[in-house]
Amino acid sequence: ETPTRDIPQSIQIVPQEVIEDQQVTRLDEALRNVSGVTLGGESTGRGGSFGLRGFDNAPVLRDGFRRYGNFESFPEVANLDRVEVLKGPASILYGEIQPGGLINLVSKQPLSEPFYEAQLQLGSRNFIEPRFDISGPLTSDRSLLYRLNGLYRTSDNFLDYDQNAQRFFIAPTLTWKISDRADLTVSLEYTDDKRAADHGLPVLGNRVVDVPRDRVAGEPDDRTDTQYFNVGYNFEYRFSDNWKLRNAFRYSSYNFDINVVALPIFFDEETAEVNRFFASQDGQDKNYALQTNIVGEFATGSVQHTLIFGADISYNDERIFAVGDFITPQTLNIFNPVYGSVPKPNEDTLADFGGNRVKTSRYGFYVQDQISISDNLKLLAGIRYDTAEQKNRVLPGTSNPDASETTQNYADFTPRIGIVY
Repeated sequence: ETPTRDIPQSIQIVPQEVIEDQQVTRLDEALRNVSGVTLGGESTGRGGSFGLRGFDNAPVLRDGFRRYGNFESFPEVANLDRVEVLKGPASILYGEIQPGGLINLVSKQPLSEPFYEAQLQLGSRNFIEPRFDISGPLTSDRSLLYRLNGLYRTSDNFLDYDQNAQRFFIAPTLTWKISDRADLTVSLEYTDDKRAADHGLPVLGNRVVDVPRDRVAGEPDDRTDTQYFNVGYNFEYRFSDNWKLRNAFRYSSYNFDINVVALPIFFDEETAEVNRFFASQDGQDKNYALQTNIVGEFATGSVQHTLIFGADISYNDERIFAVGDFITPQTLNIFNPVYGSVPKPNEDTLADFGGNRVKTSRYGFYVQDQISISDNLKLLAGIRYDTAEQKNRVLPGTSNPDASETTQNYADFTPRIGIVY
């Protein structure tokens, strides 16, 4: 609730008006408005990454919650009220944030007045997206409010794949104004995404091989399926006009399945043949996070303070496993491709290649004080203590036949100080 001019770091916000004016359908379209943000591309339809001030893989938070793991889904923008980009240090409140900063996605909240909206977007490559957004009170005293967002999206791939991009999304939210001092909001999001498993084109010399831009190096029926689920609550209790307690919880799960694909591994420049191997990979990522803090405003003489102290706990369980036949290559002439010459095997006939399962527990404790020395002189100071334990278990296969487990522990303090005049 602090004015951005009083915070000693650069903060840029993409508001709802801009998202609507641009008719944004992807997060990177909204982030084009923010300097210092770059799209790092996507990985076989499993999600994308962003760079911020030169640091790769900037964390993308949802309503202040970070989802840990090595792969991300493309967040759905239909349920976004605004996008906040905090540049520079942010570790005190959020933990393990690299110096480039973070991106925070703020969800739409239930409205106290009835609101109904339906929309249909049409575009090139058979892009079709019907969606709706409805909200309002469920009781006459407006103590119970709801909001429901949903969409279905489909579009052709610019590459010559059989699988077009399809997405189904639904997001209900319920707010209960328990009293004039207490509020509870429960929210849920579910996304089902299907798209082609695109592994790109080979390089010839110092550039991409000169073939039609819709050429496929794998097989036209290569595809990947992903599901993302997020549920949680936000509770706020106001002890007085100056002190309040905030407690929130999130559970999220992300599942992907790259079906049996012809995975390009090696390109022979002399024969123009791509060596491909039949393989499949799947992964699951589960996150549990709990945040609790107390915010208070008080004065010591003529100096005003906004104090926040609290703790957060998170647990992440990530598993990734692959199977494949990496002995028998399936060649494809990239200039004169003949697809389907060898039928794809069933996934259960492929040898275990191996994988990993990583479990991480994190605990953070922090305190921060925003000090208003005068109307035009502000001081911000804080410190955080983090402790974490990570267990990495090797799932055996042909890549590593021996099962093993390693454990890492760390703990450290992170200080922060800033001044604005």
